[in-house]
Amino acid sequence: MRVWRYEQRLRATVTWLTWPESFRDVQADVAAVMTASHAVSTSRHFPQVLEVVLSIGNFMNGSGFRGGAFGFRIASLNRLMDTKADDNKTTLLHFVASTVEDNFPDALEFLDELKPVDSGCRVSYAEMKAEMGDMRVRLAEAKRELELLREQREKELKEVAMESDSRPPAPAEEGSGSESGDELASSASDPQDRFLLTMRRFLVEATEQYDALSSQFTAMDDAYATSVLLYGEDPRSMAPEEFFGIFKTFTASFGQSHRDNVRERERRRAAEKRRKQIELQIEQKRIAKQTRPANRIPALRELPADIVPEVSDSEAIVPTGAENGAVDDLLKSLMAGTDLERVEATKRRRRRELMSIRRRSSVRRSVHRNSISIKALQMLRDIKEDEDAIDDDMPPLPLSSAARQLRALHRGAD
Repeated sequence: MRVWRYEQRLRATVTWLTWPESFRDVQADVAAVMTASHAVSTSRHFPQVLEVVLSIGNFMNGSGFRGGAFGFRIASLNRLMDTKADDNKTTLLHFVASTVEDNFPDALEFLDELKPVDSGCRVSYAEMKAEMGDMRVRLAEAKRELELLREQREKELKEVAMESDSRPPAPAEEGSGSESGDELASSASDPQDRFLLTMRRFLVEATEQYDALSSQFTAMDDAYATSVLLYGEDPRSMAPEEFFGIFKTFTASFGQSHRDNVRERERRRAAEKRRKQIELQIEQKRIAKQTRPANRIPALRELPADIVPEVSDSEAIVPTGAENGAVDDLLKSLMAGTDLERVEATKRRRRRELMSIRRRSSVRRSVHRNSISIKALQMLRDIKEDEDAIDDDMPPLPLSSAARQLRALHRGAD
């Protein structure tokens, strides 16, 4: 079976099948660029951010040839990340974000106002324009093919009618019906061929869609050109993906810098809180350390009378040093006629008791560290009690020659 101009028909059929998808894609791209252009042109807070950047740049450049500028290229915004501080982490953009947040907090809304640039920068203007041209060409080819088919069908119908009028009817022969059917099936005037009807409906709808899309594309071009000229750029040399890409990169970097500043403030606030807590704990410990001796260690004058032994003038001991106290104790022991070994044993026992008390009681440890006089008097009192107990229970022991000599020397001195 022959199909009249089947190659052209196939191309027209492909156009019919792929047209809805192509139309949706191009329409979405046109809407994205239109929305992004409108967002960039009508943003109320983004100019405030640009003013802050310009002021900081003029301050940094000073009175040089770069200072005192009235404006800057929009692409310079993304160079703020290149200027870093000594820590190699903080950038000039961090300072800009901090300045905007401190002085113009409402200007941070520009991040929400410029969100449409994310979809606008993904559109390739060259591909979109090429797709529009391809759709126009395919639509024109389908129209031409439909017109040729209509003309061919009319021509064949006229020829068939002329042949029918000039030729007498012939008797029907075997197989003549199939031959005439094959001839009609192979011609453009085949009544079963619905290509003409289908393409006619499609072309009416596709033509309306393309006209509307073409109008949107023209409006998009105008809106984009207006937004680019607003920022001092040339729309003929800067494509939408490049122009909107600058805004997308800047908004993303600015948002990250703002979050970094917030985290840094929280970290400093937590560190300051910890520092104050540590200082408070240190102060509380210092106050407790200062007040503990006054509250827990009694003064010598406040001790009961039975704790402080009465000492005569001849037996008074001035605690000026450990050595003087030890010599006086030895002289008194020798003069009293006590056994030196027994006295030393008593002293060792008392020392062990004191060491045991220091281990068990923090109060006794404090007394031992801060009141040597009280301990010395207590030890003398214990020694005296032991001597009295020995004198009462045992007869006096004979003095050794060294003891007799020391007693004689003491009496001679008196």
